[in-house]
Amino acid sequence: MANDTLLKALALESRVRVYIINSTSVTNEAIKRHDLWPSAASVLGKTMAIGLMMGAMLKGEEALTIKIDGNGPIGTVCVDAYPNGTVRGYVERNHVHFTNKEGLDDVYTLGYNGYIDVIKDLKLKDLFTSTIPLQTGDLAKDFTYYFMKSEQTPSLVSLGSLFDVDNTCKVCGGIIIQLLPNATEEDITYIENKINILSKMSDLLLKYTDLEDILKLIFDNNYSILEKKDVCFKCPCSKENFAKGLATLPKKDLEDIINKDKKAEVVCHYCNEKYTFSLEELEEILKGAK
Repeated sequence: MANDTLLKALALESRVRVYIINSTSVTNEAIKRHDLWPSAASVLGKTMAIGLMMGAMLKGEEALTIKIDGNGPIGTVCVDAYPNGTVRGYVERNHVHFTNKEGLDDVYTLGYNGYIDVIKDLKLKDLFTSTIPLQTGDLAKDFTYYFMKSEQTPSLVSLGSLFDVDNTCKVCGGIIIQLLPNATEEDITYIENKINILSKMSDLLLKYTDLEDILKLIFDNNYSILEKKDVCFKCPCSKENFAKGLATLPKKDLEDIINKDKKAEVVCHYCNEKYTFSLEELEEILKGAK
């Protein structure tokens, strides 16, 4: 399996900005870690694809979190993404699977009576938080609305995913096309005329293993690639961090764990990694606890 990649490009004489991603392996890693059923995997996979593309809009040590609660069977979807091309994510309920005549039913899975929260840590004093009501439960349409409403950037978002009978992801990814301030009416018309091709994102990703071929298909040769990076599912959690977390518990709670359980197991929500603390380790943490 080729590495997952993300391309950032300018197109139409640099009046349009484009992010395009193939995040199939990222989705498969999430399926493996969280034991996701297909429509849960599709929703999380697409949200992680969006997260990675939005992460590529940040720089340095900045980070963003996407939280979606559509009041559907899957519950809350949560994704953290970083400018270095790493992402992590989870869903509240992993064993969710609904289909309709078109295939997987993402909209029913996610629900459409709720909100998208985007929280950006731009390394300023306060976090930048933007909340928009879900419009449709279709992630591509809802993030098109998000970019217009929250970032005042006219955008076209298309996402796609396909799954095999053995529950592995055959393909997952997407594209964000954004008009820059100098874009013309002709550019808008040009992009609108490509909506039909772009609406079948999973077919494009299956057919073209090189993302640049999709850019060529949409923009002929009127584009330039600014950046190409590998992306992957990676969680920065560690045993040390969880030990610090345990040290913030009230002493009485720690003593209870030591006396009753003689050990502790903590599980990271985001990546499902388990960390076990022995009796000796817990006693050490208790010594250092406030």
